[in-house]
Amino acid sequence: MVRLRTIVIVSTVVLIAASSSAAAVIVKPTLPPSPATWPPYPHFPAHSCWARPSPGGGTGLLRAAPSYRETGSVRLRPAAVADRLLARLGDQRYLHRIELGPPPPLVLGHLKGWFAGARPPANALWAYIAAPAAVATLPTHPNASTVQAEAIAEWETELVEGGLRDALCAAGGAPLVGWTTSGTTQGVSDHSFPFGQRFPNPTAAAFRARVRKVGKKYGFRVASLRLLHPDELAPLLTITTTRNRKRFAHDLPAIMRLLDPTRSVGTTTATTFEGFYLEAEDRTGPFASIDNAYRGEIMGGEWAANPCLYPYPHSEPATLTHTPPCS
Repeated sequence: MVRLRTIVIVSTVVLIAASSSAAAVIVKPTLPPSPATWPPYPHFPAHSCWARPSPGGGTGLLRAAPSYRETGSVRLRPAAVADRLLARLGDQRYLHRIELGPPPPLVLGHLKGWFAGARPPANALWAYIAAPAAVATLPTHPNASTVQAEAIAEWETELVEGGLRDALCAAGGAPLVGWTTSGTTQGVSDHSFPFGQRFPNPTAAAFRARVRKVGKKYGFRVASLRLLHPDELAPLLTITTTRNRKRFAHDLPAIMRLLDPTRSVGTTTATTFEGFYLEAEDRTGPFASIDNAYRGEIMGGEWAANPCLYPYPHSEPATLTHTPPCS
């Protein structure tokens, strides 16, 4: 089993027509507002919203939603901001605590490599996130449930990193400039990733109703649904089906387009949620998943129990030379 994870810049998926049984139920996506309607990106003060220059000198922003600068927010201590985020997240299984402190000496000693030569403010904060499952070393032949636990923990950590960066920016105090997860340095605040994005989430009731309707169309039911709240909503959805695995995996991109609709203008794609995790299972367990995160960084990944079940086109690592052909 191989889990693929990449930084997502622009994603274009060509969807093949669904089966005749799926076509019997009509579900139209509720698209997010066009990027052409977004207001100009506001100014965010570096004393609270610092980001390194983009490596290579790029000045563009990888926006997935319009950004707004919050005003009149109650100023909280950084530790209180972190505690509030964890308390509202909605899943306590993987992220145990967040400690804030100065950046690691190793990072400050290599400014060119970590911060493109820029020096963070003297009061810069670094998040030390305790989420061991997110960076766990998997056994050589892990079962599907083990892979999924690690993947969900990693995804939730990404949501928290971006949510904390924005929350500290809005709080008006010291900025978050990077983060480490259980001893593994994960990333830094980068100019390419905007602050203050506001996503056009549906209400919880409307989303649950849509999931049920899409389930009727594609032959699945909800096994579990957590609406996480790193800042706005981020669904963690497990669906179960009795359909053929390969045929159902083929439909997962279409399912995602209905549950997390997007709208593109040029090279900018608007999304509905700041993050989404979709796991598909049947009576024998998980067999495919899709995940993405858009706040503070843009990441996406997919996983399949075997190479025939990947939802999106992909290439196998060069070490996998004996992969059986799909039929």
